Amino acid sequence: MTSGSSTSSDATRGHTGGVSELPPPNSPPAPPPPGASRAGSSDASSGSSPGLFDGWDWDRVRAVAEQWYRPLLDVDAWKALGYLALGALTGPVFFALMMGAGAVVFGLVFVAVGLLLIGPFFGLVAVFARAERAMARWVGFDIPPRPVGAAGRLGWRTITDPERWRQVGFLAVNTLLAPVLFGFGSFAHSLVVQVVFGDGQAGGFLTVPISTLLALALAAVALGAAPRLALFFAQLKARITAWFLGPDELAIARQRVSTLSSQREDILDAVAAERRRIERNLHDGVQQQLVAIGLDLGMAEQQIERDPERARELLGLAREKVQGSIGELRQLGRGLHPAILEDRGLDAALSAVVSGASIPIAVHVDPDLDLSTDVAETVYFVANEAVANVLKHAAARTASVNVSRNAANVRVVVHDDGEGGVDATKGTGIAGIRARVHAVDGSLTISSPTGGPTTLVAELPRQHGDRDV
Repeated sequence: MTSGSSTSSDATRGHTGGVSELPPPNSPPAPPPPGASRAGSSDASSGSSPGLFDGWDWDRVRAVAEQWYRPLLDVDAWKALGYLALGALTGPVFFALMMGAGAVVFGLVFVAVGLLLIGPFFGLVAVFARAERAMARWVGFDIPPRPVGAAGRLGWRTITDPERWRQVGFLAVNTLLAPVLFGFGSFAHSLVVQVVFGDGQAGGFLTVPISTLLALALAAVALGAAPRLALFFAQLKARITAWFLGPDELAIARQRVSTLSSQREDILDAVAAERRRIERNLHDGVQQQLVAIGLDLGMAEQQIERDPERARELLGLAREKVQGSIGELRQLGRGLHPAILEDRGLDAALSAVVSGASIPIAVHVDPDLDLSTDVAETVYFVANEAVANVLKHAAARTASVNVSRNAANVRVVVHDDGEGGVDATKGTGIAGIRARVHAVDGSLTISSPTGGPTTLVAELPRQHGDRDV
């Protein structure tokens, strides 16, 4: 009995030891041995193919999509489309009105009434041409008018002016050109509209026919290409308009030569005035001081033995005059070449200009102006001369000098609360400022009503010439 029981217990121990112990109920499953998960997964998925989009770099796809569709948010692209659409409408309308007016005018020539309408006819053509140039501003083209000849008393000279017939030719060409360019520029837009709002759209992706899938793919590409095409053909139309209605390169070159010749005369006049000013300052200032210093030293030499106290007094006076002469020479040197501008920059140079002023003058200079050397010197001399004019003539209590960056330009504003009434057409100081500003292709405006205040504004390109600061 006992023996049998012992045998059964041993058998049970042998069975449990040979296999495994049963896990307790509700316990988590044991982790699989290494390699089992990969093998099981491979076995489980051995009957299925990999996904179509497995392995795609979705961040890269998103970046490409954002870059492709970003122009849809560009206002200029929609302006370009509007420019093309409006041109497609106004082109035929302008041509039809021109042809109708021309038929009336030249039909009445035989009864002499039409001769009186020739001038108004070309005036109407000029209005249409001006409207086309104005519309080109939508795409960033500012087209100046092409020079035309004088119309004469009754407008008869217009009929022999080739520039006015050039406007007529443009309106004739534009009646076909504008709709064609609009068609090309809006082709991608129309393709997207046809796919989105056309027939044959399926309700679910799996049931969409292949042809519709291709149409959707083309529409997706065309959606990003649409603003680019609109901008391209709008700019093409504006360039053609500029070729017909704007001044040609020869006229621009002639105008540039005329402007440079005028600037050259201004610069020569300003240089002559500056030379006379330096000569006058040397003669009336430093030269007289040096003569007085020589007299004082001579008198001190005579008194050094008879009256040493008087000699020391004369030497002290000579030393003061030497210091005054040095100050005047430094002031003249600033007008010739400001060394502090190269050594410490524009802010320090302008601060030195106003440091000895008899009234408080605030100075502000934007950092990192990135000015070429000649422009930096022009800014310095403009501010220097303007401050000198304020101190001499304005009777101001306060003034300010502001040099700021304005896109590709630098703007210099000198303001004072003085008496005003500055005549910008007179005075060597203003003439010198204007000459310096024009020498670097800048512009100068002065506002100085009687009673003040006075504001001088110089707008200069930040880069001019080949030398950089």
